[in-house]
Amino acid sequence: MVSIIIPAFNAEKYLRECLDSAVGQTCRDIEIIVVDDGSTDSTGRIIAEYAARDNRVRPLVQPQSGVSAARNAALRIAGGEWVSFLDSDDVLYPNSIELLLGAAHVSGCDLVYGGWRRGVEFRQIDGSRSDAAPRVCDRLDVIEKVLYQSEGIVPAPWGKLYRRERLRDVCFDEGCIYEDLDLFYKVEGRDGKIAVIDAPVYFYRDTPGSLTNRFSPARLDVLKVTSRLEDFMAKNCPGLLPAARDRRLSANFNMYCLLAIHDRNGEYARISHECWQLIRRYRRESLLNPHVRMKNKLGILVSYLGERMLKAVSPLVYGGSRKNR
Repeated sequence: MVSIIIPAFNAEKYLRECLDSAVGQTCRDIEIIVVDDGSTDSTGRIIAEYAARDNRVRPLVQPQSGVSAARNAALRIAGGEWVSFLDSDDVLYPNSIELLLGAAHVSGCDLVYGGWRRGVEFRQIDGSRSDAAPRVCDRLDVIEKVLYQSEGIVPAPWGKLYRRERLRDVCFDEGCIYEDLDLFYKVEGRDGKIAVIDAPVYFYRDTPGSLTNRFSPARLDVLKVTSRLEDFMAKNCPGLLPAARDRRLSANFNMYCLLAIHDRNGEYARISHECWQLIRRYRRESLLNPHVRMKNKLGILVSYLGERMLKAVSPLVYGGSRKNR
């Protein structure tokens, strides 16, 4: 059985579409754990409605505690041998779980990455896929691609299938909005291969009102998360240290530029200064690294023109930041 975990907070706008995609999976051996994270809209009623007509839907209600706490609560009661995560504003394609589970069985891997698409409105695709054959990848290669933000491979837990055992003794960091980046390398870093399929299994909806689509002090968490990530790689996977440093550099670039736009009163001047110092310390290594994406290298080149120039171009790049995972 596969446990599909859906955290939901004030999710009434897209929740029906999300739940329809879960209960309509071609793989029927599933349970759908939907966590109402203290919603004040009709989210709870919608969940109850689906649970009343499909006994595979398992409602779970908790005081508002955040997406990490919701996922952790669902994991504690999940009964499936396999686990997949779905956000309440996103959608699974009808055969997503079937494709992921088939790839796991064919490859013998206990973690499968699926392809994904993004947009505002969900559209169906041809269900017969020729790109669903799994590629078995070394775990370190996958982690490296995530850190370099290449090939569309992301740290988010959605769009993947985990054997429940692989998630043992780990949990999402409650209260951190970069919980996915903080968790993925601890799970993917465990022994074993990872299967990857190119077939889209997940539709990721761009929602302008999401927390990660606007600046807030909570976004500064990424500085701590990428620092911990670098420390982990230094101790456990030293070959990935350049990739971890580049990911940390990227995070410091993002926060420096966002603060240049939004911190008009200088409340976060110390953090901005620390970001600038790290940029100066790490930029040469990333500039000379052939794996670093061009966007990062262009930012590095601008930084060599000084803080004033980097702040001047920040609104052009970050003024309309998108939902970031």
